[in-house]
Amino acid sequence: MLRRLPMLARCLPLFLLLFTSCMHVRDWRELRTEPMPIGQCYEGLDYIAAAVGFVSDASVSDRGEGIWQSRWRGRVLDDPKRHPARFRLVAEIELDRGSPTTGWPIRFVVEQQWIEDLRKSLNPKEDDWSWKGQDKEAEAILGERLLRRLAPKAVEIPERKI
Repeated sequence: MLRRLPMLARCLPLFLLLFTSCMHVRDWRELRTEPMPIGQCYEGLDYIAAAVGFVSDASVSDRGEGIWQSRWRGRVLDDPKRHPARFRLVAEIELDRGSPTTGWPIRFVVEQQWIEDLRKSLNPKEDDWSWKGQDKEAEAILGERLLRRLAPKAVEIPERKI
C-alpha cells in the first residue's frame, strides 16, 4: 500500500489536466455604472439585454444575487457546412464591490456553443454541444448599449462638424 502512494501522487497532475481540458475560461467584459440603486441597475441590464434579443432564464437569474442569464438562442454559423450553434448572455452585478453611492461593477460574457458532428444536428442532446468561444461582436454592441443606459456620463459623444 505504501509503495502505491508515490505512484498515485505522480499521476495526480495528469488527472487534473484531463479535467481542465473539459472546462472553458470566460474573458469577462466589465463596466461600472453611475451611482444608482441596485434595482435600477438590474432593471437597466434586463432592459438592454431584452432590447438586443436576449430572453431572461428565470430559473437561473436572480435579482437579489445580481445574476442575469439568458436562455440559449439558436442560429446557424456562417461556415461552408452551416453548423448549428447557440449563444447566451451571462451577466453579474458584483454586489460586494459596489454600492448605490459609488455605482455597481457589472461583468458579462456572450457564450457560444456549436455542434461539430452534423449527424447530430437535427436532434441534438445537451452532450452534443461543444464550446465555441465567445461572441466578441455581440459583447461589444451590448457593452456600448449598457454604457449608454447605466453610465451615460462616461460616454463621449463626438462633436459634429458642420
